[in-house]
Amino acid sequence: MAKKKVQKKASKSRTSGRSLRSTRGLSRGFADVLIGLQYGDEGKARIVDMLAKDYDVIARFNGGANAGHTIETKDGGKVALNQVPSGIFYPEKILYIGSGCVVNVEKLAIEIEKLKNIKGAGGKPMKIDLSKRLRISCQASVIQPHHLLIDAETGKTIGTTKNGIGPCYADKALRMDGDRLLNIKLGDLLDDPQLYFKKIRENYLAVCGKYDGGKGLTPAHADLIIATMESFFNRIKDYIEPDTLFLEKKAQKGAKILFEGAQSIMLDITKGSVPFVTSSNTVTAAAYVGGDLSPAYHRKTIGVAKAIMSRVGNGPFASEFGGERSEKYCMATGGDGMSKYPQAVEAKYDIEKLLSSGDYFDIGVALRVLSYEYGTVSARPRRVGMFDLVQLKYAILMNGVNELMINKCDMLNVFARTKRGVLPIVNGYKVDGQTIDYVPGTVKAYYNVKADVAYKKCFSADISGVRKFAKLPKELQGLLKEIESFCGCRIAGVGVGPEREQFVRI
Repeated sequence: MAKKKVQKKASKSRTSGRSLRSTRGLSRGFADVLIGLQYGDEGKARIVDMLAKDYDVIARFNGGANAGHTIETKDGGKVALNQVPSGIFYPEKILYIGSGCVVNVEKLAIEIEKLKNIKGAGGKPMKIDLSKRLRISCQASVIQPHHLLIDAETGKTIGTTKNGIGPCYADKALRMDGDRLLNIKLGDLLDDPQLYFKKIRENYLAVCGKYDGGKGLTPAHADLIIATMESFFNRIKDYIEPDTLFLEKKAQKGAKILFEGAQSIMLDITKGSVPFVTSSNTVTAAAYVGGDLSPAYHRKTIGVAKAIMSRVGNGPFASEFGGERSEKYCMATGGDGMSKYPQAVEAKYDIEKLLSSGDYFDIGVALRVLSYEYGTVSARPRRVGMFDLVQLKYAILMNGVNELMINKCDMLNVFARTKRGVLPIVNGYKVDGQTIDYVPGTVKAYYNVKADVAYKKCFSADISGVRKFAKLPKELQGLLKEIESFCGCRIAGVGVGPEREQFVRI
């Protein structure tokens, strides 16, 4: 009898615990996570901009000034964001940069100033004031001058944006080098700027001899660099949030939070193909570490893909049009170190001739030109590939994606102009003759993947003006249903053009 009472009491306690978590996570505020499911540039900012009206806070949890997000103004203008979260055109929304990000104070100060003076397509000032909206975690690490020196020398092989992102994340892990503190946070500079700018100067001088490219940088030069950095820091210091429970308190009061991922999950430093990855964790789970919120508030994950896949830089890309030949072409540089085939060069090519050649490499070049697949930050040509269902399903399963958004569906009609007039879709992987249903965990294995390609009926209609699913071509409707079935995830919307209103909600 006594034993049963104890069991009943324990059971009640466990139920109470579940009830508390449920109330905390859903009845009050909640958080959704939006991530890119491919190799980046899927149009995440466009989706954030579309969804932002339904949230109170738009937050970033990883990355730095290498995260180029382009969104459109309400009257048709465009703005490229590097560190500021998307959602800037909704004046009542809070914008939060979490502790998982690394901050370039100079670039952030310039970006904020640029947004104050941004103009719409008609030349009318937008007057975007972030003074009461933007908050930056005091625990976010600072990109220091020596990180930029190191990145310029060590990032050449993998083609980094040279923004010091990788070296900054590396110093977070190293913490110290002898007596030198490597990981300096924004809060440190806020607490004692004299002490911590001195440490930043020490770090800069310590690496100059090895990474200054033979320029022979002097202490006097270091003084100038640090003074400049300090002046920019003074412009952003009022945005730094000292309360490490800032988002927690917002959620407790009912705030709806949207985490906006930088880069994409195939570039995750753990899950991606090292070294051809970014320097941070990009998966859903990282939002609650780098975004400074308990995962108890998680509601759903929204994944963004695009029908014309692309990748910037080297690395495995199983569905790439032209394979190794395309990779070498896109990564080729001239004597000045700049891309050998920038957009200006490719814009002169005969697109119809490329499409009708029957060569997948040529088709990839044509698609890149037609869909403007060039790096937002780096301006490099992006490698272009077929829509890959194996890779997409892997990304969806690894991240618990609940809703899928697919951009650039309007570009699929280009295949009607090719020699075969069909739409190629990757629906299987083979490695050494064996079929696999996952993305390999090593670079060698992923490079060895042979993609199985299915050819689907194509449509030639212009769908840029369509706003309802029922009005989409039957071929596209059928393809979307196949994607849902293959990946086991609901498609919530598709992009049918680059403009902000060119989207079909499903």
